[in-house]
Amino acid sequence: MKVQIAILLVALCLTSCAENKQTKDYIVFSGKIENVPSKKLMLGGDEGTITIELNEDGTFSDTLTQGEGHYVLFDSRNRLDFYFTNGSEYNLTADLKHFKKSAKLTGTDTDGSKYLMTKIERIKRVRGNNTAFYSLDEKDFLTKEAELSESYTSYLDSFPNLPKAFEKSEREELRYYHLLTLAKYPSLHRMFTKQPDFKVSEDYFKPLDTVNYLNEAAYNRGGSYRNLVSAHFNRKAEEQAMRDGTDKYFTKLKVFGAIPVEKIKNNLLFAAASTDIRYTDKLDEYYNTFLTVSTEPKHKESLKENYENLKLLSAGQPSPIFTDYENHAGGTTSLSDFNGKYVYIDVWATWCAPCIGEIPSLKKVEKQYHGKKIAFVSISIDVEKARGSWRKMVERKELSGVQLIADHDWKSEFIKSYQIKGIPRFILIGPDGNIVDANAPRPSDPKLIEVFNALDI
Repeated sequence: MKVQIAILLVALCLTSCAENKQTKDYIVFSGKIENVPSKKLMLGGDEGTITIELNEDGTFSDTLTQGEGHYVLFDSRNRLDFYFTNGSEYNLTADLKHFKKSAKLTGTDTDGSKYLMTKIERIKRVRGNNTAFYSLDEKDFLTKEAELSESYTSYLDSFPNLPKAFEKSEREELRYYHLLTLAKYPSLHRMFTKQPDFKVSEDYFKPLDTVNYLNEAAYNRGGSYRNLVSAHFNRKAEEQAMRDGTDKYFTKLKVFGAIPVEKIKNNLLFAAASTDIRYTDKLDEYYNTFLTVSTEPKHKESLKENYENLKLLSAGQPSPIFTDYENHAGGTTSLSDFNGKYVYIDVWATWCAPCIGEIPSLKKVEKQYHGKKIAFVSISIDVEKARGSWRKMVERKELSGVQLIADHDWKSEFIKSYQIKGIPRFILIGPDGNIVDANAPRPSDPKLIEVFNALDI
């Protein structure tokens, strides 16, 4: 009888323990992170982002209720990726100065996190230099990418205790990552090899054309699938614009606007419009077209603000000004110093490869118009600590024209007023100080000379 009672008590205990484990629907995340100036980091999960508050000694402890899934611990410059499972406890130690190298995670079910913490660095290491990789000819690229894709899967397989849900989703992610790499190859090959007319073979896109690009659940999970969807519809828009000879900006609105999945449609429309509205020469028509195809009120409101600001940069409007920018030749220079002349402004930086690629064409145009009623002004937005690099590059490249550096890099009022989000950017201002073109053609574009001729410069 005593034996039976003992067995019963053990059974009840095991049942109770199992029930407790099943009902433990939270995650404990603690640890110590050194050299965090603000004493706080952000932790993003599938359901949103929370703030991790650190004590003075860098320790922290939080209970997470979002449930099993992918988490990202980050600040403005660093990030670590984890996969946490329900009912588990994790402890992280790290030094923010060497975040990824110093990070050590202990606890239960850590294989998913250890895989994610090393995945990207390993991909970079085995793939090597991006320029060399994407410069391969098509046949060699496809062979190399197939080998790399297999090695990525083998690395995943080297973690034997991955949570089943994570393993399944990561295999899908690696497949989409492979397809995204294929999708990016043509444009990156053109960029790295400087072959603007390069085209892939007729059958190149066949593996990509078999993908379902309207999977809203996969799109909501983000990752490579979301980028792949964007690449696919952008390619379709580019192909249609070239085939029909239509404006590329309006063609994107048409192609994206026809997508039957609302979230995908609206996200792609807004991503395109947020950039393209700054470059179209038909601002009013573009904005009104966007309003007819987008069905997301928040996107419409946000673009309205961009539109109204851009109206201030229309041809004929007074140009924003800059004052007392440091001149490489000595002293300072202001926009008002060029009153009575056209001013062609090149906004660039020493780290910007496309900017540097325009230098030979810019020097050629400057030479062609030397002594004419136009000033060529280059404004660097290099940060304060890079001023030495700016000075050396101006001398090394023997840059002509007026060489200036902005007072507060990207945060300079002139840069913000022109809503410059990417460089190189070229601006043409008239002798009266009014805007001729806030997005003037590049020096390498034959249209620039057409514009100059039309203005009788």
